[in-house]
Amino acid sequence: MGTPSSTQETSTDTSDGHNKETSHTVSVYDGDTWHTFEAEHGRTLREVLWEHDVSPHGQLTSHLNCGGQGHCAACTVEVQEGDDDPDQWLDAFLSSQDMGRLSCQIDVTQDMTVRV
Repeated sequence: MGTPSSTQETSTDTSDGHNKETSHTVSVYDGDTWHTFEAEHGRTLREVLWEHDVSPHGQLTSHLNCGGQGHCAACTVEVQEGDDDPDQWLDAFLSSQDMGRLSCQIDVTQDMTVRV
């Protein structure tokens, strides 16, 4: 299994002369197929995955979950590249145990490679 090739980020200049990222490339492997799409800066990974018909949930947890509140651990994904440190307690615990990250607690702030 290889990794997909990355695409160019979209950026825009702000009035203070700094570049502000407006979108990032998110590459997701679902066990069979690579999906690659652009995600708006700051959106949660869970929202982006749902928007592109890639569920972070299993068959049962697609119905039994907390709706992105960070309470159930049903939307756990493996972030291979492009991860920031978790700041929510359950997400930080799972990450420290190498059990993945909660997609509902990950803000897309850079290009990412993820396994669901």
